[in-house]
Amino acid sequence: MPRTITLPPSESPEPNGTKAGGWWHETEDGRKLVCDLCPRACTLSPGDRGFCFVRQNLDGRMVSTTYGRSTGFCIDPIEKKPLNHFFPGTAVLSFGTAGCNLGCKFCQNWSISKSREIASLSETADPESIAEAARQTGSLSVAFTYNDPVIWAEYAIDTATACHDAGIKTVAVTAGYITPVARGPFFRVMDAANVDLKGFTEQFYFKLASGHLDPVLDTLRWLVHESDVWVELTTLIIPQANDSDDELKRMCDWIAAELRPDVPIHFTAFHPDFRLRDRSPTPVSTLQRAYRTARAAGLQYVYTGNVSDREHQSTFCPGCGRVVIERDRYYLGVYALDGNRCRHCGAQVKGRFDLAPGDWGARRMPIRISAFAAEKPVPMPVNQGATTMQPTPQEQPQPARVASRRPPLDEAQEGLLFRTAGRRVAAAVQSQPAERVDESLGELARVPLLGAFVSLKRRGQLRSCCGFLGQSVPMAEAIDHAAVRAAKDDPRFPPISPTELEHLDMEVWLLWGLEQVKARGEDRVEAITIGKHGLQIARGGNRGLLLPGVAVEHGLDAQGFLEQVCRKAGLPHGAWKDDDAVLMTFEGYAIHGRLAETLVGSTEQAADGGPTVAEIAVLADFCRRNLAALVEGATPSFYLPGGYDGSVAGVTLTLRLPGRENAIELSKINLRPDLPLQSSLFELTQSAAGTLRQRRIPAGAVAESHVGVSVFWDSAMHATAAGPELEGVEPRRRAILANFGSKWVIVFDPEKSPEQLVTDAVRQGRFHDPARCSLSSLAVSSTEPRLVLTNVAHPQTGPEVRPPAVAGRFYPGNADELRRMLDEFFPNGRKPQPWAAALVPHAGWVYSGRLAAETLSRIEIPERVIVVCPKHTRPGADWAVAPHHAWSLPGGCVESDPELAQRLAEAVTGLELDAAAHQSEHAIEVQLPILQRLAPQSRVVGIAIHGGDLAALERFADEMAGVLAGLPERPLLVVSSDMNHYAPDDATRKIDRIALDAIETLDPARLYETVIEKRISMCGVLPAVLVLQTLRRLDALHRYEPVGYATSADASGDRDRVVGYAGMLFA
Repeated sequence: MPRTITLPPSESPEPNGTKAGGWWHETEDGRKLVCDLCPRACTLSPGDRGFCFVRQNLDGRMVSTTYGRSTGFCIDPIEKKPLNHFFPGTAVLSFGTAGCNLGCKFCQNWSISKSREIASLSETADPESIAEAARQTGSLSVAFTYNDPVIWAEYAIDTATACHDAGIKTVAVTAGYITPVARGPFFRVMDAANVDLKGFTEQFYFKLASGHLDPVLDTLRWLVHESDVWVELTTLIIPQANDSDDELKRMCDWIAAELRPDVPIHFTAFHPDFRLRDRSPTPVSTLQRAYRTARAAGLQYVYTGNVSDREHQSTFCPGCGRVVIERDRYYLGVYALDGNRCRHCGAQVKGRFDLAPGDWGARRMPIRISAFAAEKPVPMPVNQGATTMQPTPQEQPQPARVASRRPPLDEAQEGLLFRTAGRRVAAAVQSQPAERVDESLGELARVPLLGAFVSLKRRGQLRSCCGFLGQSVPMAEAIDHAAVRAAKDDPRFPPISPTELEHLDMEVWLLWGLEQVKARGEDRVEAITIGKHGLQIARGGNRGLLLPGVAVEHGLDAQGFLEQVCRKAGLPHGAWKDDDAVLMTFEGYAIHGRLAETLVGSTEQAADGGPTVAEIAVLADFCRRNLAALVEGATPSFYLPGGYDGSVAGVTLTLRLPGRENAIELSKINLRPDLPLQSSLFELTQSAAGTLRQRRIPAGAVAESHVGVSVFWDSAMHATAAGPELEGVEPRRRAILANFGSKWVIVFDPEKSPEQLVTDAVRQGRFHDPARCSLSSLAVSSTEPRLVLTNVAHPQTGPEVRPPAVAGRFYPGNADELRRMLDEFFPNGRKPQPWAAALVPHAGWVYSGRLAAETLSRIEIPERVIVVCPKHTRPGADWAVAPHHAWSLPGGCVESDPELAQRLAEAVTGLELDAAAHQSEHAIEVQLPILQRLAPQSRVVGIAIHGGDLAALERFADEMAGVLAGLPERPLLVVSSDMNHYAPDDATRKIDRIALDAIETLDPARLYETVIEKRISMCGVLPAVLVLQTLRRLDALHRYEPVGYATSADASGDRDRVVGYAGMLFA
């Protein structure tokens, strides 16, 4: 009789992470197992894994393969899960494993949920260690998150039981895709759950999540009505997928009727990721529309998430309607609850509440779980989140900060500390067992610090810098935390490669004396002493910190230092003067040295962990067979058991068909986070199959084709193409990656030198600004003898007539309407005069059209006009001249001059004839109807530029001036640019005055330096510098005439967030 297993057997896990699992039965013939844990009901032959990859038929029984193999241990605010009614303000220790039982194309955690690399996940953690870590760090709860805990139910249940034994609460963050037989045992040990209700149509679940809606709705009914779990819902709102008014209304009506009106729901914003990159991020307005729909349906607790939106993130009393918990993202403000009762009217607010909120703030604190195996208390760094909101009347008292003075270290102790930190960095980089930092430091281990940072640099270029600043902690904990994070966790860079260790310099910063600056406004400058103070600023959800050495290294004065910390926090120019910006100073000093001097043994550590060429060849053959199956319409194999798998930085599939010269190459490159190899290869194989079907290539040709695979991992950084640091690059084992913004080129050729590879990469990518072209090397294993890979598109010739892209949005799309608006723009009796160039704005006509028309109407417009604008869109070349013969407009066309465009492209280094860059660009198009009205016989050439330093722009100007000097009549040069963006109206006018003063000096270099140094968001500063420099080369820049200035507030009335516009003439 076939076996049926419900609860997991009481067996200890194996060292490799497998543990006997529950919820399965045998098929009638006894040859296969059927998983009963989730509605997918995978049927597994011996050795097979389920869709989730976690559960496997091993020796005739179901096992879980990720028991104790965990990743992402981090202390978060509970509001991040999100749970707004479960002990607000408290800390939650979050972790996950690998795999998932849904296949969401929009997955926001795909690097974990789609991973097949289990053995090398970051840490091994038994349930008791996790509970102890939560207890010691003061975390009220533990959250099972990142990937769905349902698929690792055995591990989650055991951990939840250990947490309850230690007095720790438990939270499941889940999609609710679980069977009735399994949900009882699973949720019985959970105190709270956030369930991801992904949409409200079967079509959405089936097409975008590879699942079904009904099982989720059934789980929700059971959770709300038959369990003791506190439940909140989350829906990720995806444009053009689940954001229709009808779907949102039906979902909210169902929640009110089938669950309860007091079940909280969070609407969160989508960002393009994983396989759903064909649509834009969710606008805040869409979240607020969903909020209004839910409230109209009678839901009492509705929230917008992962955006700053205080009004729609605060909790309102269902009785009196007043705010009882004020929130801005993860920050709490006013707290007007006594337990679960409104302090204003006494009405009950549903949820789980203490007498007062927690004080964790918005901090994110990664931890190493291995540090909590011992029973000693481990203080954790605290850095209370600042808020612009009123403090709660019952705010908890803050612990005293102990580290108020410089730690008294002599030279020998500093050396010991530096060596200890260096060895800890190296151990983390090489994934080797680490010595205990407290034992290495001896009596220094308990010296109190208010924080520590470890900074790693290569020849002066920052490679990583991580640490913390907060409440007093022992030196051992501070150094251990900072060193490990610097080695692996700086989100700006890939983890440090073992190949980099011998080339890095290290600074260990010791911090103390954190004080709030009491001065206000401009007086805050006087509170800053350069060389002594570091800065920390917080306003709302924005935070920034700069170490004391930053000001010294970059030659900043106090005001410049304050501006830089605002920039680090993502705050606008001058925000440090605002009363709602909390400004702190702290002191610190650094111990400097070469990292290599701290290492024991050889530093010639090669990168490991990648596949061999033989393993790659096996994968390539697997891909070839899958490709043939997909082209035939047969079922492919989703996974190669026993084949190499793991997290990698990139993978390429190369396909050479018989009798065809050019190969088809498809690549996925992602330096951080890594990519799951086999899953990524399968995606590329699917894409290749789609290409072959479109080209009608028969399956027989595919079977005879050559399929190659190349895998990249272990990224190391090597400065920029302008000054590469190539020590340690061995071309037989490593490829060069050149990166310019979102564009990249990878070159692998074992027979060339590293210098030659860099030259090839820059040339292939057509990167005209080597100083901004970053270089990395990657370990590589490939079936191909050499590779040149890139995502840089070839220039597109496009149509002869470029169709309008923004008609009807930026200016009227109807010809009659267009004529009427132009009639309103032009004053009577205008007297045009010769001018060499003009600066005009390019916003929608309702904002800046009148000023642009007034400026251009003062010019005697010659036969040719060259409009130079900033490149606002991603497609196409960074420096692109439009190749079109004409520009189409409502009711007519404006001629271009393709011969002049060709001459400019041939003369100017890096300038390309490219239609893609101009396809959706608005900044030239909005000027065309005005130019057509003023000079219908003139021909207009358009140039869009993105990127380039001052030297590159000067070269561009020299070469363009050479072309223009040879023309019988000089073209009019038009700079299409708006001024500063999105500051309040009064601040915008002051900022723009600084930029306009620089323009009026007629010194292009001064304009460039002013805008860069003052962080003025003048989008067309590069076109302006280019045009002014070109006029200088032509000896045509001697005077200017201002025409006018305005901001968007003049048209809209909204003075909180405006754009500036200026009109100016030059000769």
